[in-house]
Amino acid sequence: MKNFNTLYSLLTAGVLVMSSCSKVLDKNDLSAISEPVVWSDPKLATAFVNNIYMTLPGWDVGLADATDEASRKTSWIDGTTTIDNGGPGYWPYGDIRKMNIFLKEIDGPQSTIAPETRKVLKGQVRYIRAYTYFEMVKRYGGVPLILTPQERTEDLLVERNSTKECFDFIVNELNQAADELPAKYTSADDLGRVTKAAALAMKGRVLLFRASPQFNPNNTASNWETAYKANQEALTFLNANGYGLVDKYDNTSLFLAEMNKEVVFAIRYLQPGRSQNRDAAVRPIDFTANATGGCHPIQKLVDAFPLKNGKKVQWNSPQFNGNASLSWQNRDDRFYTTIVYNGASYLGTTMALYDNAQNGYAYGKQNGSLTGYYSRKAIDESLDITNSQISGTDFIEMRYAEVLMNMAEAALETGRLAEAFDVLKTIRKRAGITETTAGDPELAGKLYGLNPAMGQTEMRQAVRDERYIEFAFEQKRLWDLRRWKAMDQIMVGQQKRFALVLHQQAGASGGYTYTLTERDFSPMIYNQNMYFLPLSIATMQGNAKLQQTKGWGNGIFDPLAGL
Repeated sequence: MKNFNTLYSLLTAGVLVMSSCSKVLDKNDLSAISEPVVWSDPKLATAFVNNIYMTLPGWDVGLADATDEASRKTSWIDGTTTIDNGGPGYWPYGDIRKMNIFLKEIDGPQSTIAPETRKVLKGQVRYIRAYTYFEMVKRYGGVPLILTPQERTEDLLVERNSTKECFDFIVNELNQAADELPAKYTSADDLGRVTKAAALAMKGRVLLFRASPQFNPNNTASNWETAYKANQEALTFLNANGYGLVDKYDNTSLFLAEMNKEVVFAIRYLQPGRSQNRDAAVRPIDFTANATGGCHPIQKLVDAFPLKNGKKVQWNSPQFNGNASLSWQNRDDRFYTTIVYNGASYLGTTMALYDNAQNGYAYGKQNGSLTGYYSRKAIDESLDITNSQISGTDFIEMRYAEVLMNMAEAALETGRLAEAFDVLKTIRKRAGITETTAGDPELAGKLYGLNPAMGQTEMRQAVRDERYIEFAFEQKRLWDLRRWKAMDQIMVGQQKRFALVLHQQAGASGGYTYTLTERDFSPMIYNQNMYFLPLSIATMQGNAKLQQTKGWGNGIFDPLAGL
């Protein structure tokens, strides 16, 4: 039962007030709650914080289409980002103002709320403010650090802080939040609120970005060491407080079992209440309404999942003798949690995805699959068509497996290859991959399909490959490709994203022909300047002190200055 989400989903101040405290019913005007009352009533202050939680971004089907997970074009990769439109913008200073108001007033002279309650609420808001600034830094580099609620009498025109100053602020904010937040909450009503574990894990993620090529072009070793220590600290705390991998990587155990031990932080949804339509957007057209066509896996992603014995194969590997359907057998558990293929049982139906199938969702149909596949990750198959549009499935923003993989990446970059390999073994073991395999010379001496004597370059690729499949359609890939500065290599040109088109042959055998078909009908475009986006003209016109990002028009702001 999502008791916390009941409050979390309320949007207007009046509704928040009425839902939070029965004493409000004694008031003459329920819509006129003065600010001093909010800061003296813990339920009203908590309701204010609940409203701030609503500013956090959640499910976003379109992010996969900007990567080598799915197949559509977006403004990230179609060359349409300009100063005029600001590209895939994110400038949430209205939300930041709410956070600043709270952090100022909760400790003001009118506040009579108990110190411990205030401390925990401040920790939650600090986390969200740090998170929000980090979302901007990922896109733009340095942005204005506005840390108090601006008044009309003040100079509202502020300059961009350096990217280093922004990183320093975010890390310090998360450190302070970690000191203010509890390890766990004692009340079920608070399930899902930010914890110390979330703050430490987020700090590890932030410092991993800080050490990655996007923000660390000179590969300064100390940045990687700092990231390693932060992720180690987070893991130590998580391990001591009952977090860990769930036993089985599947939707039932991991993605639909809400707030399980692997969930470090989630964007919570509730039906009825704050719902999302991702289930509808990802499901095939015959099983949904008002939304469809998201997260169609390309063949590269399908082939990336290893077999149960750890071996890598492709749809046209010789061992399948021209029958690509055999390539979907004996894959690791993550494959069956993520990929819907022809013949798979999904939504109570055996999927017919070949191009001459008599349905509306197969490849080549008007609203059919673009790649010959669908994704099933985190899809609640128990929902009917109507309820798929108002799903209550949470978006797991941070899970234990990510903290493990963040630590592994920092470990390999600091020469701790054995530690990185131990993480890969743990992740692959949970995915159902066997430790050793006899009889296949390609796997001789390997553990879980990997070479235990890997050097740093090979280990780096192994970690990146593992992230690709472990977190497929969890909205990580775009940001990974950007921080690695790999977008301009992977998401440029054509011959990168393919569909596997099946055509059922006539006759009793009912076999298929298989054709690999290009999905990018015009070349993908991703230039170096896309690693730090432009501020839109509207944003620039609203603040004469803002400098445009270098590489965009006459921009002079250098996101790498001082890093």
